[in-house]
Amino acid sequence: MKRFLGTILVFSFCLSLSLGQDRLVYQVRGWHPKPMQGQQMEDAMAKKTKKYNVGKENYPMFSFRVITGKDEGAVIRVTPRTFADRDKYPLRKAELDYWQKNVIPYVDMSKDEGTTLWVQMENHSYNGSGNTESLRYSVVMEYLVHPAKLGVWREFRTQLVEAHKKAGSKARFAHYRRFSGGKTHLILMTVPFDSWADYENLVPIVSREIFENAHGEDTLREWLDRIGDILEYRKTHIREYLPDLSTG
Repeated sequence: MKRFLGTILVFSFCLSLSLGQDRLVYQVRGWHPKPMQGQQMEDAMAKKTKKYNVGKENYPMFSFRVITGKDEGAVIRVTPRTFADRDKYPLRKAELDYWQKNVIPYVDMSKDEGTTLWVQMENHSYNGSGNTESLRYSVVMEYLVHPAKLGVWREFRTQLVEAHKKAGSKARFAHYRRFSGGKTHLILMTVPFDSWADYENLVPIVSREIFENAHGEDTLREWLDRIGDILEYRKTHIREYLPDLSTG
């Protein structure tokens, strides 16, 4: 028990160090429309975004429609701000009142899971594409890592980034870790693409050729043999960026 508590305290201390005031925190919430009211919900969100977010740099907003999987039709709203800015620019009452009056009537609140907070795992992200723009679509891979295996997972993902860097690959992917609002060992990896033709030609993130050229023969197979013990589950869906519900 003492060892467990010690581990928790060390993790909490490391977390406090990693979440610096200048680091972006991504506030995320999903909104599911009532049956046959998806367009009305999005139209109401677009009006709210134009009124309270566009042109106001301290209240950024990015929105995505889920287009595959069980949450198809849901809109994911993401606000990236520093921790300091979260103190300086709280939610405005007029904005909240507008949302409650004009958007919530179209929302299925029985599916609401509340707000979650995320940080990007910079050392597990890579962009060799030469493009930093927001693209139309993203593949989102969700990994629930066994709590006792987070260190092993980090080692594997670090080696994965090293392999892409060594190969000079054109891949682009980013990892994010949830630290509040649910299980903190949930990891998301996003892979953006601009068209379905691009999707077909995406550089494989876990590529045997890329990985083993960097780390040696059979190293990827050895890692994949361990994945079953590392992951509790893996899910994938695709999102579409909604510029009319976003600030940039």
